[in-house]
Amino acid sequence: MGALNPLFLVAGLAAAVPIILHLFQRHETRRFRFPALRYLERTEREHAREIRLRQLLLLLTRVAVLLFVVGAGARLIFAGQGGAHAPTAVVVVLDNSMSSGLVVGESRVLDELKGLALQALDGASDDDRFWVIRAGEPWLPAIAGGRAEARAAVIETEPSAAAGDLTSALTRAAELLRTAELEDREIHLLSDHQRTAFELPGSQPAGDIPVVAFVPDTEPVESRAIASVLVGGGLAPVQGQRSELTVRASDTGSDTTRHPVRLILGDRIRGAGVLSSGAETVIALPASGSGWVQGYVETDPDALRADDRRWFAYRSRPAPILAVEGPTPLFVAEAVGVLEGASRLRRAPPGGADLLLAQDGSGLELRGTRTAALVVPPDDPTLLPALNRRLADAGIPWRYDPRGGAGEADVDGSTLPEALAEVRVRRWLSLTSTVEGGPATRTLAEVAGEPWVVEGQDGSGRRYLLLASPLIASASTLPVSTAMVRFLDWVVSDWASAGGAPEYLAGSHLPAPNGATLVRFPSGREGEIDGTRTVRGTGEAGLYTFVASDTVVSLLALNPSPEESRLERLARRELESAIGREVTAVERADAWPREVYRSRVGPEIWWPLLLAALLLLFAESFLATSGRVRGPAQKSGPLRPSRP
Repeated sequence: MGALNPLFLVAGLAAAVPIILHLFQRHETRRFRFPALRYLERTEREHAREIRLRQLLLLLTRVAVLLFVVGAGARLIFAGQGGAHAPTAVVVVLDNSMSSGLVVGESRVLDELKGLALQALDGASDDDRFWVIRAGEPWLPAIAGGRAEARAAVIETEPSAAAGDLTSALTRAAELLRTAELEDREIHLLSDHQRTAFELPGSQPAGDIPVVAFVPDTEPVESRAIASVLVGGGLAPVQGQRSELTVRASDTGSDTTRHPVRLILGDRIRGAGVLSSGAETVIALPASGSGWVQGYVETDPDALRADDRRWFAYRSRPAPILAVEGPTPLFVAEAVGVLEGASRLRRAPPGGADLLLAQDGSGLELRGTRTAALVVPPDDPTLLPALNRRLADAGIPWRYDPRGGAGEADVDGSTLPEALAEVRVRRWLSLTSTVEGGPATRTLAEVAGEPWVVEGQDGSGRRYLLLASPLIASASTLPVSTAMVRFLDWVVSDWASAGGAPEYLAGSHLPAPNGATLVRFPSGREGEIDGTRTVRGTGEAGLYTFVASDTVVSLLALNPSPEESRLERLARRELESAIGREVTAVERADAWPREVYRSRVGPEIWWPLLLAALLLLFAESFLATSGRVRGPAQKSGPLRPSRP
């Protein structure tokens, strides 16, 4: 309880006036003598009680009328829920990740979340400040403005195919509010609270900022999903050769039902199989001619439909041509022989090859060719100066230097080729750039934070790939494992000739292929390739087409993260640890409008008070007139008999 005009409460002292009049009033009495005194005494006793009760009711009524009028004038309020609130800075974190497209009953989860956000905005004032962060589209900036701008942003929000990162979204929200000018601040977290969207344990990204989180008390459902699609066991198919497609289903736990899967190529069903939870199936891929092959695998739709289809693309072309210069290590020669025997590559002189394997930098001096080069350093450190001269003469702005120290480390990197995922390195050299601001380069793999595989383009437009370790058994586990064959096949078929299109997850930043000037999104919209050669805002699942003029340079398939199909929710006991110390959980949708805006000043109750005062005045008039004595006694007061 509070008052917006507290000084008016002083007028409440007027309530003492009727009390004083009641206590100190005196009646003038007249005495008469009657012979039948016993009848008058009985009558006096009977009416005295009624008079005292009526006078007490009149007193209470008049005091209450005064107090109600004073309360209305002081503008009394009930603090807490409902009514107005102090100007508040609010960040609406709206989770529109792939899992928000789950259909529950007749509507999507996101539709319910948007409805709650709009209800909160309906209770906002023009003095409030809003930001809207879409947790399923982290590449977008926060949308700032008043309630009108926030309302428009909420209405326009649709499910993204990307995974949600609520920890990062809450961190951004807290940073925005800490710089807000308004004193009252809070975060409205509207999400399905998928467990995989939080960093656990103990991250508390919101800190001490109040968070009102919608946590529905409903049982999560299980989603059937296609987790991955692998073309040719990881090796791009060759023109005219049959291949296969390995399809794996997500592990949904208790569901062991077998479901059909279909292979679609060119809008036609070209294969089929069945899958159960966590299992794999292999579907034959027909032989194809030269060119890009694109398609998808799908299963019957369920409540979460976005993960029931998975896209893929690859380029079918003749076996690429490999040229080898310099002394060839044993394991490299064996891997080349395996691939050549399987018709995965052909050998030829450097002039007409798709890839030059330049051992110790041999062959880099060839001019007038756009053959891509894989540079492998020597095992002998005394040969490094000669290798660095060859790199400089070829226009490759990197040099090899001996590295002090010893140890082992795993190969790592955000763009790591799949063939290098299990490689462990024992010895490596330092790769150092010799030119600042030269042609763009990219680190594909790292070891202990240092570049281990670097790609780039020299001044003449020739692509190069630099390894930081020689391909011998003492330097790494790569030469003595099956990864050697897969790595060499990836370099020849995918990297050098752009024959394969690796799968990316929706929301990833896509590297633009060399020569591409335009990217066409799955929805059909187009965007120019900027100077960073990176495509952002990839919230759509499907095929991204990179174009140079009217020629398709590459196709990249983007699919939802398998983590988004795991609909397990965050436990209630983990909310504070995963969100922040000041989190308030709201279970019911009808309670949401009352729980937001924690700094409410409450609704004013002046009109109920005035209405009550008016009703009491009518009651007071009725009581006063009903007890009035008619005739002469009205002036003289009650009759009191005198005793003889």
